[in-house]
Amino acid sequence: MNRSRPIFRLLALLVTLALALACPAASHETTRSYLTLLRTGAALQANFRIAFRDAEVAVWMDEDLDGAITWGEVTKRLAPLQAYVLAGFSADAGGPCALAPTTAGASREAGVDYLDLGFSGPCPDAKAALTISSTLLREIDRDHRMFLSATDGAGVTTSVISRDTPTITLTPHSSGLLSALGTYFVSGLHHLFGGPDHLMFLLALILPASCSRQSPRQAVLAVLAAVTGFTVAHALTLTAAMTGLLRPPAPLIEALIALSILLTALDNIRPFIPAPRAALAAFFGIFHGFGFASALSVLHLSGASFVTALIGFNLGIEAAQVVVVLLVMPLLFLARAGRITLLTGSTLAAAAAVFWLYQRLGPLLAA
Repeated sequence: MNRSRPIFRLLALLVTLALALACPAASHETTRSYLTLLRTGAALQANFRIAFRDAEVAVWMDEDLDGAITWGEVTKRLAPLQAYVLAGFSADAGGPCALAPTTAGASREAGVDYLDLGFSGPCPDAKAALTISSTLLREIDRDHRMFLSATDGAGVTTSVISRDTPTITLTPHSSGLLSALGTYFVSGLHHLFGGPDHLMFLLALILPASCSRQSPRQAVLAVLAAVTGFTVAHALTLTAAMTGLLRPPAPLIEALIALSILLTALDNIRPFIPAPRAALAAFFGIFHGFGFASALSVLHLSGASFVTALIGFNLGIEAAQVVVVLLVMPLLFLARAGRITLLTGSTLAAAAAVFWLYQRLGPLLAA
């Protein structure tokens, strides 16, 4: 008898529990904001798009505490909002650019209400490289990401400002398609790893391997086939959402994502879905694709920028999924974890899905 097997079983069960218990802690991925820059000679325009829910936490606006923010309430707190943005953002080209508030408005994209704030001003050197730094909303979410789209004489540069990359210098080399592809690839990685509901769905797909009678190679290939079907399906809906062809309400999509986790977990415990796992993953990938679209549809990309973002983002998500599969499945096989791990992990996944459904059905019922 292999004495190390019980240790591996315990380790596999602990990892499963850790993944399942960590996911319910947050039903949404990390917060996002958007920045569009236009540089014409020494003049710089900066337009910020920040979700109202995040701006409310950073600078209190809901004066009557009714849970709804009116434009009148925003107007009263506009000066602190603009000061907050300028305090957490800087642009430098041969010295600090002197930005001042110019416009303010509101918009709605992918079911999210945004506060749009515009700033403009001169930079000291029209030919110097532009360096952008931001710590906006980092006190709310340390993993906050700001999607950047900058246009100047050299072309369009897309990037992401984050805790790991708080400062970006825009040069002619940074505006290439290869650089943008890498940016969106990394963003896809972050989106999958930062989305607890997507990770939970992936875990629910992997767990049956703990009871599989297939060889390790066959089981891994079967799960990778399911994951690839998931990727193809969400790539199609991601395209539809980004082009505006289909854009279902965000609360509905989030509720359907939670439902997909619940049904997959219940099918793990007692199979009732008469379809192969690859087909099941592909079907539910339709809903997850609309969830992924929320990260990119706000950018209103077109042409080569659209194609680059779509390819890079999907490749990043697929790579993240493959990494999870190749890390978790060998542990399950080494442990011969069996039905206890399957039932425990699936039960916790179902419980998390029920919790998310409860959270997400609220906005739908209130509408």
